[in-house]
Amino acid sequence: MVRVRVPNLYKVVVTSLLLSVSCIAVFAQRNNPYSANPVSRVEPQEQPVAQVQPVIIKIGEWRPTTSQQTPKTARNIVAASTPLTETYKIGVGDVLFINLKNAPKAAGYYTVRRDGTIDFPLSGEGPSVVEKTVEQIEEVLAAAITLYSNPLIEVKVREYVSHKITVSGMAERVGETSLRREAVPLFAIRADALVSSGATKVNIRRGVLAQVETYDLSDEKTGDVPVYPGNSVEFTADGHRSLFASSRFFYIAGEVNTTGQKQFTDGMTLFQAVTAAGGAKGDPKKATLRRKSDRGTLNVAEFNLRAIRDGKATDPEIAAGDMIQISN
Repeated sequence: MVRVRVPNLYKVVVTSLLLSVSCIAVFAQRNNPYSANPVSRVEPQEQPVAQVQPVIIKIGEWRPTTSQQTPKTARNIVAASTPLTETYKIGVGDVLFINLKNAPKAAGYYTVRRDGTIDFPLSGEGPSVVEKTVEQIEEVLAAAITLYSNPLIEVKVREYVSHKITVSGMAERVGETSLRREAVPLFAIRADALVSSGATKVNIRRGVLAQVETYDLSDEKTGDVPVYPGNSVEFTADGHRSLFASSRFFYIAGEVNTTGQKQFTDGMTLFQAVTAAGGAKGDPKKATLRRKSDRGTLNVAEFNLRAIRDGKATDPEIAAGDMIQISN
């Protein structure tokens, strides 16, 4: 005889009631915006860190440089916040070493031309590089090169020419020198110029028309004074007459690299005046010299600059206050 177990009716009813109450509670919690989801209620845990998938690069494949890996917007922010003492922007006359690493025999030296461009054949027409950092030039060239799909460009400065300053006074190394940054602290200039131990002051002129700033060399803070391209720095001592205070000037315009008021020295010639203005642009022929007479009128004389340069004509002396126009 087969026995059939009949469930206890009381237990069935109680179990059904409990299940109904539980469902009602869950439903109420889910519809309450201030209560957590009872189904997904777990203990607080730290969020897992996203796993970065490794990038596999086969041998021979292009691998971007550090500057190329950094997003352009981030590089621009970094460049804008970089101190001037850590920045160098390319100028006319600078010599660049450019290497296209993923091309054979694609490295060479390129001088920045007067119009701010370089003659880099792989980039088509000469790209403008003036007022750019080497990292920015890498971007310009990489975007301009079409012969290679992923050009790997390296740019370095081999000769610093454009950022010139003039050092004078009580130092062994006087004359024109080039900076390798947009600004250099005075202590570096002082060390490079081998300033005399007898010097007690430094005079800095920020431009040909700027007032002279004077600092005490015994003050430690003086070493942090910035020197910029185009500045004139004179080391002197108490009781010594500053060349800046007794400066006389001439004026030059036209086909020269830097026009305007220039410092005059006794015995200066016409061709020296052109050189002091950064040299001529191209190969101009004519120099027109205007000199004020005792009566206040201007005496005008013209000279063949090419003949002077080639030694076929006398290089005339100029005078303080002369106005020179260089033209073709």
